[in-house]
Amino acid sequence: MIDFGGTCDLAVWCKLLRDKGWSGPLIARTLGKSEGYVNNLVRVVERAAPTLLLRWKEEQAGQVEHVCATDWLVQVCLLPHELQEAELAHRIQTTAR
Repeated sequence: MIDFGGTCDLAVWCKLLRDKGWSGPLIARTLGKSEGYVNNLVRVVERAAPTLLLRWKEEQAGQVEHVCATDWLVQVCLLPHELQEAELAHRIQTTAR
């Protein structure tokens, strides 16, 4: 069994498995998660700006304050990268207050 360092690592593994030809339902069954959850994680890895992915990874490692909730990432990754970065900056600023 692989010991994931957090949701970010899990998301990267889900994307890797999808790229290797695994289906969403197979990944979900193997991990004991819902297909929707797996698809959302893959979507974040595919669409999120590198800045967001790096921040998410740093949060999972306990290096910075947690602001990247998975449900927030799923929504914000639908935006263009420059808007994602602006949303992240706003979220960090708002949380720091």
